[in-house]
Amino acid sequence: MLLRKTFRFEASHILPKHPGKCSRLHGHSWVLHVFVEGRVDPETGFVMDYADISAVVKPIIDEIDHHHLGTWDQRSLPYSVAWDGTGKDIYPTSENLLIYFGEQLDGLAWSKLAIEETCTSYAELTRGEFDAMQEAI
Repeated sequence: MLLRKTFRFEASHILPKHPGKCSRLHGHSWVLHVFVEGRVDPETGFVMDYADISAVVKPIIDEIDHHHLGTWDQRSLPYSVAWDGTGKDIYPTSENLLIYFGEQLDGLAWSKLAIEETCTSYAELTRGEFDAMQEAI
């Protein structure tokens, strides 16, 4: 069975490598979908309690909600961000944000992550894809 818990946050970003308007400062009402897959526990009736998913994901969302996903000035390309507190450079595309969330959700047995940057733009990352990327590093 597949469960989905949805989280919403507001954040701005700049994609200076983008050839269009996304190279300028702009913001989104982001939607993150966290999927958990498993068997229903006959004792609890749950695959996982939605509250347990929220307990792991919500603090990560709270860290970035209503923040700018990065810092940038025209003199310091390539793009560098430090909003995650690790000092790791992340170019905040939807794809890279999914990888970031995958790294942050290490304590949660998620099966798929998806993000909506706009109401018409959606990206997803499966656990298998994420694990393969991590092995390649």
